[in-house]
Amino acid sequence: MAEIVNDVHTRFVRQNGFKMGEYYRDADQLYRIYDAFLSRILQDDKIGPKMSRANLIIKFIYTDPDSEITIDLKNPPSKPGYHGAFYLGECDLKPDVWSRQSADHSHRFWHGHENPITSVATGKVKQGGNIVAMLKLLPVVRSAFKTFPVVLGDMNLEHLILTRK
Repeated sequence: MAEIVNDVHTRFVRQNGFKMGEYYRDADQLYRIYDAFLSRILQDDKIGPKMSRANLIIKFIYTDPDSEITIDLKNPPSKPGYHGAFYLGECDLKPDVWSRQSADHSHRFWHGHENPITSVATGKVKQGGNIVAMLKLLPVVRSAFKTFPVVLGDMNLEHLILTRK
């Protein structure tokens, strides 16, 4: 049944001239996945505290599907056990740094398949604000690469798990 619904959705999107990414059928699916993923890493006792030391608000702006995620590592988190907060969708927080990329690129990045420096240099990712501070987070977020596929598996989305070819 899910395959039929996905096929109908895909036909509708393509017939109406919308661009669709390879991994996410819509923003709701992207938000469900990143909600689970960010919850996991921001509660992780090894990754979370290191991320919170960045003292940044980061906005990710995605295309295909159009969506936004803001990660607040500056203000005290409202949820107990979290080392930061995140917001799915538009958010009024003023980011210290922003990053614009396709959702597919982000998906590959969280699998460890995209080099962030090369991505910026080649224009696949656009960034602004305190980029140096964001680059300091790279060693920390690399440890989350193992978590992303686990979260996808936990959500029964094994078809979205990428492997090296």
